[in-house]
Amino acid sequence: MPPPARHPAKKYVDAHVHLRDLSGVGCAADAGIAAIRDAGSSASAEQGAPVGSGAHRAVLVVSSGWALYKKGGYGSAFGIPMEGKENFHDEILRLKSAGAGIIKIMASGMVSLRKRDSITPGGFDGDELALLVREARSVGLEVMAHANGEQAIIDCAEAGVRSVEHGFFMTDRALDVMARQNTFWTPTVGALARAADAAEPSNEIKAHVREVIRTHLEMIGKARALGVPLAIGTDCVLPHPRYRAIYDAELAYFAEAGLSLEAVQQLACENGARLLGIKTEGQAASSK
Repeated sequence: MPPPARHPAKKYVDAHVHLRDLSGVGCAADAGIAAIRDAGSSASAEQGAPVGSGAHRAVLVVSSGWALYKKGGYGSAFGIPMEGKENFHDEILRLKSAGAGIIKIMASGMVSLRKRDSITPGGFDGDELALLVREARSVGLEVMAHANGEQAIIDCAEAGVRSVEHGFFMTDRALDVMARQNTFWTPTVGALARAADAAEPSNEIKAHVREVIRTHLEMIGKARALGVPLAIGTDCVLPHPRYRAIYDAELAYFAEAGLSLEAVQQLACENGARLLGIKTEGQAASSK
């Protein structure tokens, strides 16, 4: 399905990217994106969050700096390991001091391309997630949570995270909790397809990924009907030579999920701005 045509007067948001450096912001500007949410990297942790939150080349950036993940689990490419709840407060303060505009946490592993219908190890438990959210809010920040699988998604929503990222293997039960909690969902549909392509998978894995994406799109349609707030996010590492096409492909996925052109535009612009806590004209605003 071709991507919906962009409205020239609207300001488009990508609610989930990973910035290598400030050149990635220029890449977003060239692709016609007005605001991005940077989900962080381990390089940012090592360098002290080189891309902080704020305006860069007419693009508003809300950056996590780096992610927090549970030691021994998935997340080493995005941040630093956490061992013990006693360290949560200090690390969140360090992120705040480094310019973070949101806290990124890893609440589960990733979708396995090797083992059908499974998620790799990793993630904080429900009590840890609730504490992370409380600690973040104590310094004026919200939490975005990488979460796949029903229990991780439900735990995140009940803990009060601002948004669930990815959300593969979403279920009706998880959507009900997200709707009740008014938790945003950034489905990053194309990320799984790109990961599979990069891995040069077998025909069996390709078929499996297509089925996961099909059910993911079905759940996006259900989320819309239930009133779960949705946002567009590519999970693209910037800069990327094909970024504009990748963003437009993400819009096309939502259209394939059954959303109207008007609805897709609204998610990409107004919902994205609301999730990032900014006004549609691009001025800073509260994310509460």
